[in-house]
Amino acid sequence: MNETKVNTGVDPLNTDFKIDNAFLAQLVDCLPMGAMIVNAKAQILFANDQLSEILGYTDSELIGMNIDSLLPSQFKSNHTHLMSQFFAKPRKRLMGAGRELFASQKNGAQIPIEIGLNPIRGKQELVLATLVDISQRLRANNMFQRSIQAVPHGVLIIDKNGIIQSVNKSICSSFGYSEEELLDKKMEMLLPKRYQGHHAGLRHSFHQAPSIRSMGVGRDLTALHKDGKEFPVEIGLSPFENTNNEDMVFVSLLDISDRKRMEVELKENNTSLKEFTYVASHDLRSPLRGISNLVEWIKEDLGTTTDEVQHNLTRIDERILKMETLIDNLLDYAKAGKATLDTQKIDINKLVNNVEELLEFPVGIKLKKDIQLDNIVSAWTPLETVIRNLVSNAIGHHDREEGIILIRSVAENTLCHLTVSDDGPGIPEAAYERIFSLFQTTTSGERQGAGIGLSISRRLTEAHGGKLNVTSNQPQRGVTFHVWWPRFARKEIND
Repeated sequence: MNETKVNTGVDPLNTDFKIDNAFLAQLVDCLPMGAMIVNAKAQILFANDQLSEILGYTDSELIGMNIDSLLPSQFKSNHTHLMSQFFAKPRKRLMGAGRELFASQKNGAQIPIEIGLNPIRGKQELVLATLVDISQRLRANNMFQRSIQAVPHGVLIIDKNGIIQSVNKSICSSFGYSEEELLDKKMEMLLPKRYQGHHAGLRHSFHQAPSIRSMGVGRDLTALHKDGKEFPVEIGLSPFENTNNEDMVFVSLLDISDRKRMEVELKENNTSLKEFTYVASHDLRSPLRGISNLVEWIKEDLGTTTDEVQHNLTRIDERILKMETLIDNLLDYAKAGKATLDTQKIDINKLVNNVEELLEFPVGIKLKKDIQLDNIVSAWTPLETVIRNLVSNAIGHHDREEGIILIRSVAENTLCHLTVSDDGPGIPEAAYERIFSLFQTTTSGERQGAGIGLSISRRLTEAHGGKLNVTSNQPQRGVTFHVWWPRFARKEIND
C-alpha cells in the first residue's frame, strides 16, 4: 500500500489510533478480495487496491469516506443502527446473510456483494470489512438456472441432507407439484413409501463415494405422483459442488410411462404377429394344399369333361394360387418389420444396376441414374428390395409406351436421400398414405399386383431407421418416391 493510502496523518478522522499502521496496511493489502478498515464512526481508515477497483474510486477518495456513501439509498437509513449493534457485540460474521446486498460504485451503478466483518481488538474499536463482487457468480447461477429450465426432462438439485434446492418446470409437470411445494422439502416425498425408510442410508452411501451413475439399472424404478399414483422413471445422478463448496447432486429424471406403454403394446403386437405367422404358414397353407390335391383327384376321376366344368376347375386352381400368393405376401410383410443385422459397404451404382438386371423394362421405358452419393454402410438386401419395389411400381403403373424413371442419391446429414421419379400418370394426393397400406393399390380400379410392394417397402425402410414418402412432380407428370436411409451402421438398429 502506498503512503497516501496508509494516511498516517489521522487528524482529519480525530482518532486515538494506536495500532501499527504499517501492519494494518500490510494486512489489508494482502487480502485477495476488496478490504477496508472501518472505525465505529463508519469512516474508512484503510482500503486496498481490490476495493478501489471494484468500486471505481481512487485510493485517496476512499480514505476518510463514510461507509454510508458506498450504500444504495434504500440501505442507508438503517445502516447506522446496524453498525451500533455490531460494535456493541463485535464478532466475526457475514453481513446480510439470507438477503441480497448491494454497493454503489462511483458511477452510481449498483453491484451485488458479499461482506464479511472481522472485529480488530485494540484501544480503538475497528472492524476489517471484506467485500466480494458476486456479479459474475450471480450471472453464472442465472445461466445455470436457465439451463436447468431448458432441459427437456425433469431436474432436481439436492443437497447432502436430501433437501430439494432447485427444480425445473418439467419435474413439476411430472409430479404434479408447483415449484413452491417442492423447494426446501425432503426429496423422500417423491418416493413410494416402501423406499422412503432406507433412502437416507442410500443417500449417505452415495455421498461417501460420489460418482456419476444411473439409478435403478436393471430393475423397475418408480416415483410417486402428487395424486398418490406411481409412475416408471429413469434417474441419473451427478455430484457437484456449488459456489459455497457445498456437496450437491444433480438429479435428472425421465418419466418413461409412454415408453413403457409402447413397449407393452409392441410386445403384444409382436406376439400377435408371431401367432399370425404361425397360422398363416401352417393352418392356412395346409388346407389349401389339401383342396389343391382334391381338385387334381376330381380331374382324374372325371376324365374328359365339358368345357364349362373344365373352366370351373381351372378357376379353382387360379384362386388357390392367389390364396397361396396372399399367404406368401403376408409372411413377407411380417418379416419386413425386422431389421437385418449384417451390414456392409454398399456401392449405390452396383445396387441400382442389380435392380435394373432383375426387372424387365418395356422397350420404351428407360432408367436413368444421378448417383451423387456412391457408398453407404447398411444391409444390402432390404435396401435393394425397397428400390426394386419402387422401380417395379413405376414400370407397372406407367400409362405410356415411352417414359423415364430417374434414380438419384444424395447425402443429407447422416442419411442417404434416394429418390425414384417417374413421368407416369401420377397418384391422387388423397391416396398418398393409402398406397402404403396393406393390399392397397394405386387406383380404385387397379387390379394389377397384390398391392403389397409399397407396404413392404415402407415397413423395411422404417425398420432400418429410415423414412419413405411420396410427392407429386407437378407441374410435370408423375410422382417421386423419397427414401431416407441411414448412411452408417447405427447402434439402435444393428445391435
